[in-house]
Amino acid sequence: MLTAISFKNLSISDLKFFCKNVSLKNYSKLNKKSLFNEYNRYLAVKIIQRFYRKYFYRNATDCISLEKVSYPCFIYRTKFGKLFFYSYDSIIKYIMKTGNTKDPMTRNEYTDDELQRLDTEAKHYFPEMRYRSTLKIKKNENYARRIRNRENEILSFQTRLDELKNIILHIIDSEIYNWVIGLFVVDDVEYTSTMSYVNTVLYEFKLTMINLRNYDNYSESIFKKNILEQIENKEHFIYVYINLI
Repeated sequence: MLTAISFKNLSISDLKFFCKNVSLKNYSKLNKKSLFNEYNRYLAVKIIQRFYRKYFYRNATDCISLEKVSYPCFIYRTKFGKLFFYSYDSIIKYIMKTGNTKDPMTRNEYTDDELQRLDTEAKHYFPEMRYRSTLKIKKNENYARRIRNRENEILSFQTRLDELKNIILHIIDSEIYNWVIGLFVVDDVEYTSTMSYVNTVLYEFKLTMINLRNYDNYSESIFKKNILEQIENKEHFIYVYINLI
């Protein structure tokens, strides 16, 4: 806050400069005392807002990440007055990933006005972040369908990879590749040798991993890390093969 001493020492130009810096309006024709009062009023409001926000957000937690949030963040208020807090990053990414424009906690559909507010606030507070418009997602009927199809594809790849992982671990435990037999039959499919069977399993595993990576790189990397940890033996040819995928 500017004091009486500040008032004596500051010129009208100084006060106008301060007002301009904080984006005050209609100050250009004010006299020195009015400029002084207007700027002090602005500072007083800011101080009050700071204390209010500190109190208002004291227990605020992002309902998606469960991390503490503070101003600015997206607040959804139900018709009964209950508040739910979300960081802009978490709620927008949730809507982008799921195509679902319902509140994650209440399952109430966000109105067009609420999504417009979310888009506007996110753009204002984080102009460097490039978010997809949540309102446009709601209006795009095909978006949610594409997301569901994508999730189904990922799930099918993950399910098959789990099956293949169990087969690979069985191959390692039983050392099938060392069996000295000719014709090898698995699930009514004939293989010329046990090694031919092993190579077929590994090749399908590789193709499925690549397909999963194209849809969800993070899930693929986690799955790869998991199976490599279970194999343990880094010198094993199957470990080397999977590590190179």
